[in-house]
Amino acid sequence: MLTAGFEVPLHLELEKSKYQCSNVKLEVLDVLGCSKLEMIDSNAPNLSTFFFSGRPIHISLGDALQMRKVILHRDYSPDALHYASVKLPFIAPNLQTLVLSTSDETVSTPKAFGKFIQLKYLEIEFSSSKFSQDYDLSSLISFLDASPALESLIIRITQPTIRRDSVIEDSSGYSRPRCLQGQCHDNLKNVMITGFCSAKSMIELTICIIEKAKTLECLTLDTTRGHDTRYAKIDKCLRLNKEALVKAKKDRIAIQRYVEGRVPPSVNLKVIEPCSKCVEKYKVLLQAMICII
Repeated sequence: MLTAGFEVPLHLELEKSKYQCSNVKLEVLDVLGCSKLEMIDSNAPNLSTFFFSGRPIHISLGDALQMRKVILHRDYSPDALHYASVKLPFIAPNLQTLVLSTSDETVSTPKAFGKFIQLKYLEIEFSSSKFSQDYDLSSLISFLDASPALESLIIRITQPTIRRDSVIEDSSGYSRPRCLQGQCHDNLKNVMITGFCSAKSMIELTICIIEKAKTLECLTLDTTRGHDTRYAKIDKCLRLNKEALVKAKKDRIAIQRYVEGRVPPSVNLKVIEPCSKCVEKYKVLLQAMICII
């Protein structure tokens, strides 16, 4: 289905493989579930919001100088982050809000070829537990380097993910991150990582953010994948199973060992952990695990 926002929303069932539009009144374009669509070619000068959910296709938005918001979902196709870093700075150079959802990344996110000069809000979601073990989470720093005006960064890992590169389970420990080279960031104020894990590349990403973002005010690290009441906005949390609780405990230990000491006094560090009811059920197991670590 394609939804085109003019003065009154217009819904079109697409049977053709190509969608073309140059209507001057078009401001919002939503494309989802269009399995036969191969190309989107828009020259609508006032297009400001674009939502796309589906497999990779050719997208051309003309000059798109009024484009302020893009939401890109590739829940069943890989490499949405790679596409965004390589293509979007040129497709929509004046973006202010960017939301990306990916099920898998077969390659790490490259350094962006262009700049998101006006981007202020960036949200990245890993929607599947099956994304590549080889994906380097610290490569997400390329989005920060390409977005000098960025104020808010949210990274969500919504599904249970077991990484082989846990700093807790690796006897070699953890050394100083590789990604500190590059410019500092003068506008980033709020960062939230939901589904924070003890992977080396996640620790590296977090430290890089702390050291690059000179204006950082609040850093939230959520080890519960958003299961706590503050994220779900319900009266009680969604119960975590034993495996998730053990993982959350390891993630918390990683924060204590490798992150907390690097956070400046001016930054409000918030660590979200499983609630007491979840922990109580497996209290003995978790205490034994701490002794082993």
